This record gives sequence, structure tokens and C-alpha cells, in this order.
Amino acid sequence: MRQPSVIVDLTVEIDHGQLYIYSAAPWADDPNNDAMLRALDDARASGRWVGLADGLINLVVPFRKSFDAPLRLEVWPEEPPADDARWDHVVDVDFEMSTREIVFEPSGGFAPVHCKDQVPPGSYRARVSGRGYAEARDGADGMDAYRLRLWPSVNPAAPALRKGWPGWRDQGM
Repeated sequence: MRQPSVIVDLTVEIDHGQLYIYSAAPWADDPNNDAMLRALDDARASGRWVGLADGLINLVVPFRKSFDAPLRLEVWPEEPPADDARWDHVVDVDFEMSTREIVFEPSGGFAPVHCKDQVPPGSYRARVSGRGYAEARDGADGMDAYRLRLWPSVNPAAPALRKGWPGWRDQGM
């Protein structure tokens, strides 16, 4: 049976309904870089609710805040088996690891979570999954959870919505 080569369990915070995921901050060399806004626009316009800009993944959720949300990072030697039925929302995107660090940063300037030396630099396909959306949207604390699966990517591919949370329609989005 195939297994991930790396599993790291983290706790992240989501604020303003967003969590940024990146290896190198797009604004590090250009403080005027607006990758966060462009990734948010991409998430909304595409209907994927996961947007991309300059190496930044913006995971958008249907509620404002989540403290201490569990997130599992998995690194696989090849594409992992599908388990979309276990998740509310699943999106595949390309992700470039330009450093040996992945950062999970809530919107709004709160403290990011750094995951260092777990993933070597390179090109990856990323599967971003989330669940507990309806419960968290309705005010239940601690019901949402996330997973980021990475595996080596040979050829760039378009972002793909594998499973969309139907509640986005209920919110008029």
C-alpha cells in the first residue's frame, strides 16, 4: 500500500476567512506585491475557493475565523489515492517549493506557522482539502480541519476543483 513519506500535524489559524500557504513570500523582494489580493480574486472568480498568485495558495473558507484548526501536511512519492468523499472541498493546484519551508499564514497579520525541513525544494502538485465547513459556518468551534498533500509534479497542470462544497451556493457565492 502506498504511504506518504512525510506526515506533519500542525495547528493553524484562519482569519478573515483565509489561510495563505507559501514557500517564499511573494512580497519578500517587493513590498508592493499584491499576490494575496490576486489569489483571493482567483479563488472567487474561479469558483474553486482556492486561489493562486506568484506561488501563494489562498485557501478561502465560508466563515470568518477558526482558532487551532488541525492541518495535516503529507508528502507522497506519487499522486496519493483519492479520498474526496471524506472532505467537503478538494482542489488540486501546482505548488513551487523554492525553499525548505512551507508557511501557513492567516489573513490579517496574525502569526504564521512555519514548517521547516520537511519538504525539499521542487515542483509539486498540491491537493488542498477542507471539512467541517457547515458546522464552522454555523458557529461550531473546532469542527473544521484541513489537509495539504504534496507529490512531485513533472508537468504543470491547470488548477482543478475535485469536489466543491455545496454550501458556497447557499451563501450566494
